[in-house]
Amino acid sequence: MNSRPIGYFKPGDSWLHRRHPVTKLLGLVAIAITAFVLPAWALPVPALGLVVIAFSSRLGLQTLRSLRLPALLFGSILLVNAFFFPGPVERIFSFGPVGLSWAGIIFGVVSAARIAIVFVTSILFLFTTLPDDLLEALVDKGASHRLAFVVLSAIQLVPRLQGRAAAILDAQQARGLAVAGSLATRVRALVPLIGPIVLGSLIDVRERTFALEARGFGARRERTAYRVVTDPPHERWLRLAIVVALVLLLVGIAGGVVR
Repeated sequence: MNSRPIGYFKPGDSWLHRRHPVTKLLGLVAIAITAFVLPAWALPVPALGLVVIAFSSRLGLQTLRSLRLPALLFGSILLVNAFFFPGPVERIFSFGPVGLSWAGIIFGVVSAARIAIVFVTSILFLFTTLPDDLLEALVDKGASHRLAFVVLSAIQLVPRLQGRAAAILDAQQARGLAVAGSLATRVRALVPLIGPIVLGSLIDVRERTFALEARGFGARRERTAYRVVTDPPHERWLRLAIVVALVLLLVGIAGGVVR
């Protein structure tokens, strides 16, 4: 039986892998908030910190490869802001209502950098956090088991769809469907792929629902866990330090210390 976890988790024993799932989740939230409240000139600080975290966790190359996924999003943010930045700004050149401006370029770069910081943080969290451990850690900290299951399902959604799509493509190719070649050929291959993915996802939801009901998912009695995620004292101190650092940062920004 294949026991490989469904998700983006990369097995390892780095310092980041060993952190408690709730600690990493809190760190993810803190860095996401920081990315959108810091002034533009300070964004290289969390960006450099993420580079150090990624390579010190031996996940640098995987993290760099993952940036191929949102590259189109980053490019669109930059282009749209560069050519359609609103307001009376000095344009480098104009073509009717469209014009390239330095203000738009700077705003696009800063916006893409903020989103990139959140994306890399999220990827590092997914790479180093086993979904089952996250589920048990959230329940152990008092979260509703329903909420924890929703979080787990969201993490596993894209990998499940990717795995299902790959299996369907292999099956269609074995039946003579051309799935490689020109762009038009690949687009045509998507048509017989959409139906099975949608139907398979609905069937998967029904089967998971039946399995949860059979295991008493909605029962109100006290539950026992087959996985135990240890939470040593230094992890609790680390979470406290993250909260204190975030509060101090927000207070500093509100007070004008960080501009």
